[in-house]
Amino acid sequence: MSSRARLSFGVVLVLVALSSALGCGTRDDQSASPGPQRLTAAERAGLDAGRAAIRSYCRRLGLHLAGRAAAPGAAVRARALRGARDIAAVARRKPDAPYAAGRTARGLAGDSAEDLEGTNCSAALVAELRRGL
Repeated sequence: MSSRARLSFGVVLVLVALSSALGCGTRDDQSASPGPQRLTAAERAGLDAGRAAIRSYCRRLGLHLAGRAAAPGAAVRARALRGARDIAAVARRKPDAPYAAGRTARGLAGDSAEDLEGTNCSAALVAELRRGL
């Protein structure tokens, strides 16, 4: 074997030894430090839509209870429940993901549930939101 071939062979052996010693990363390595949680655009839009649906339902219910409007329909209530479920699902999946200034996905679920408890809008919505905590 020529000296050049021996050198090339030696370099290959060193590289193989280093790569096996360093490893290529495993699933355990990746799950140990997943990095900061972030909301996708779809998740953020879902949280916004959920908040809007809950607010709309509670506003309509308040107007109805004050005798100033008809009761919110089943579709409005269903949208609010779906919105609360969506918020809770994101809060469970990515609790520490930033949502708004100083507010996380979990914080949104908790604050929303607390706000609803204060207004007595809907115990069902509160229960759905609490599932995200």
